[in-house]
Amino acid sequence: MGQGRSFKGEDIMSTETKKLAELLRTSEDVILKLEKRMNKISRKSDVISKIVQNNDFLARKKLIELGFGKKEEPFDANAEDVYSALIKRAKKEDATLFKYFYKPDFSNTAGCRSLINTANELAGNPVGFYLKEEAAKKLLKLNPPQKIMQSLGYGDNIDKMLKKENLFEIFAALRFIEDGKWLNDVFFKPYKDLKKEDFEEREIKVMAMSEKWKGIGKEFLGKKLHHMSHLKELGLVFIIPVERQVKGEILYLFFMTLHYIYETDWHSKLFKSYSEDKDFMNKVTNALKVEVTSDPLPSGEKASWRMVPKYLAKHDINDPRLAEPHINPESWHYTKAAEIIRKFAKRFEIPGLNFWNGLDVVVDSFPINNSKEKALISFDLFDNGISLLQKKEFKSRYFYHQQESLWNKIFIEYMGENELDKIMIENLNKGYISL
Repeated sequence: MGQGRSFKGEDIMSTETKKLAELLRTSEDVILKLEKRMNKISRKSDVISKIVQNNDFLARKKLIELGFGKKEEPFDANAEDVYSALIKRAKKEDATLFKYFYKPDFSNTAGCRSLINTANELAGNPVGFYLKEEAAKKLLKLNPPQKIMQSLGYGDNIDKMLKKENLFEIFAALRFIEDGKWLNDVFFKPYKDLKKEDFEEREIKVMAMSEKWKGIGKEFLGKKLHHMSHLKELGLVFIIPVERQVKGEILYLFFMTLHYIYETDWHSKLFKSYSEDKDFMNKVTNALKVEVTSDPLPSGEKASWRMVPKYLAKHDINDPRLAEPHINPESWHYTKAAEIIRKFAKRFEIPGLNFWNGLDVVVDSFPINNSKEKALISFDLFDNGISLLQKKEFKSRYFYHQQESLWNKIFIEYMGENELDKIMIENLNKGYISL
C-alpha cells in the first residue's frame, strides 16, 4: 500500500510539474530543479502542486461563470471562444466603470479628475522620496528641451518657459516629444551629479495635463500616443487628454493609474535605500534604464532567480530569459493594483469587477478551432483589458503579464510577499538573486 501511494503521488506531481512548465512556457526540467531547491530552502513541499490545482480550479470556475458548462459536468471550450468571452467581460467592466465615474470625458483635464482622485485615494496618497522642483529646473536649464520650447512658442527662451509653464507638465512632455536618443545621451547625463540633498519627501503627484498637450502629443506620436505614463524620479503619474475615447479606455486608465502609483512608490523606496551609498545616483540611473542582464545565472546548487524589471515578452515572446526562474517588479506593482481593485469593488459594491479576483496568475490551454493544436489564454484583467483597448484579435492577444505574475506567485508561495518585496529592492541593481 505504501509503495502504491508513493507511486501515485509521484505520478500526480509529474503531471502538475509538466502542467506548470506548459503554463510558464518553460521546460519541465527547469521546474523540477527549482522545486527541489526551493523545497529545501523554504522547508515547504507541495507548493507547485497547490499552485497548479488552484489555477485549474479558478480557470474552471470562471469558465462556468462565462457560460461554458456546468459544475458537475466535464466540458470543452475553444481558445477563440474563451478569449472572446473574456474580452466581452472586460468590455462589461469598462461600461460599469464609465457609469460609476459619471461618464467622464477624457478629452479635458476636468474629465480625468474623478478617476485620478479615486485611484490616488485608494492607493493611500503615498509619500515618497523624489527629486525637488529646484533640481528639476536646473536639469532643464542645463539642457533645454528644444522641441518642447518650439512647440509651445518659446523659441530658445528656457527661463520664460519655466516661469509660465507647469514644471511637471514639461517633464512629462519630455517622454513623448523629445527624441529618445537625445534624452539618453544628453538630458539624463547630468543625473549622475545629483545628490541626496536634491531629493525630498513628498506625496506622489497624480495629474491630468492641460488640453494643449492633446494636440502636441498627436503631432509627434499620432495614433500611437500612449496617453499616460509616469516619472519615477519626479514622483509623477500623468494622463494626457485624448481627442476620442474608445472601448476599454476607462478600465485601462483605472488599473494603469493604480499600477503607476504603486510602481512610482516602490521606486521611491528603492531610491531611498540607495541614498546613503557613494554611488547613489549611478544606481538610480541604472534603475531608470530598466535593463535586464543577459549574463548566465550562477551555476551550482543554489536557487537562482533573475531580476526582470520589465515585460520582455512585449518585445520577444521567445526571449530565453522568460523561461528561467525570475521575479518581475513591474508585475508585482500590478498585482498590488489588482488587490486594490478587489477592495474597491467590494467597498463601493461595483457589480462584476469581483469576477477578476485572483486571476492575475491564472492561465490555461485550449484547443484552437477544435483542432489538436492548443493555445494559452490569460484570465488576467491587465492582459484582457489591454487587448480590449488595442482591439487585439485572438492571434495578437496580450498574455505576457500573467506569465510574470505566475513566476512571482511561485516565489511568494515559497518565501512570502514581504520577502519578495525586500529581495527585489536589495538585488535589483545586481540583476539576480541566489538563495
